[in-house]
Amino acid sequence: MRLAAGPVWALRAVLHDVTEDRRSRALAERATREAQAQRERADTVAEVAERLRDAVLPRFPGELAEHGIEAAAVYRPEEHTARVGGDWYKTRVLPSGRVLIALGDARGHGLDAVTLMAKLRYALTGLAYTGEWVERLTAWLNTVACDDGEESTATAIIARYHPETGLLRWTCAGHPLPILVREKRAFLLGPPPGGPGTPLGVLPDETYAAAETWLRPQDVVLLYSDGLVERRDSDPDLDTARLLRAVEQCAARGVPPGEEALGAFVRELVGLLTGPYTEDDATVLALRMKCGARVTR
Repeated sequence: MRLAAGPVWALRAVLHDVTEDRRSRALAERATREAQAQRERADTVAEVAERLRDAVLPRFPGELAEHGIEAAAVYRPEEHTARVGGDWYKTRVLPSGRVLIALGDARGHGLDAVTLMAKLRYALTGLAYTGEWVERLTAWLNTVACDDGEESTATAIIARYHPETGLLRWTCAGHPLPILVREKRAFLLGPPPGGPGTPLGVLPDETYAAAETWLRPQDVVLLYSDGLVERRDSDPDLDTARLLRAVEQCAARGVPPGEEALGAFVRELVGLLTGPYTEDDATVLALRMKCGARVTR
């Protein structure tokens, strides 16, 4: 208080401590910056992984048609991760005239899964040119996965098709069994002797057995990843039964000739089983044999 032209006798003030407010604001701004940085890093990883996947995704070689095979594939990534996962597939006509066919699922999502997927896919491509049986190829690929580290595990179906006889020899490394579509009916192929083998990268020096399936003209073989059909807290047998019903529903009117019609069949199947969103990566590889064994064996 101060009289006119006189000394100050008293001073009244209202003080408010804003230290905590400023500290909270600073923490909030820091959290916002960190969240933005994490989103940018996640987007960068996703972009790198997608570009890497685009670089290694196979294009079906023209030689398949020359060997009596039509092929189509659909890949649908899981919606809530880095938008890419470890699903992979491969088809290749070998110097012997036989055809390498494979589909696998590397553990995890994102860049690590794509990197492992690429390693396994390229390794199998090179190993297949040795002409060794699929049992040996699978064992070698298991060694590659084991040498890559404890987290480098994967499942796979590895097959070789003999166009001259219609024989499909295939191994299973912990992967869902293939489906045969014949005359609008769907059949789950029986596992190799001794049952499905151990996933790749789990046990070194593992051995694998091969199953033999004799195919007829116009048979369709479906290889797929578990994301197509498996659901959390669901019974695997019920999942398989649902898959077979879906395949027969999509094949009820027949699958017209041509790769475009085969692709439409696969897209309808994936859409029916996964809907607009998927809980895991879902991949389907369909192969129609235009030639093959003409008698049941």
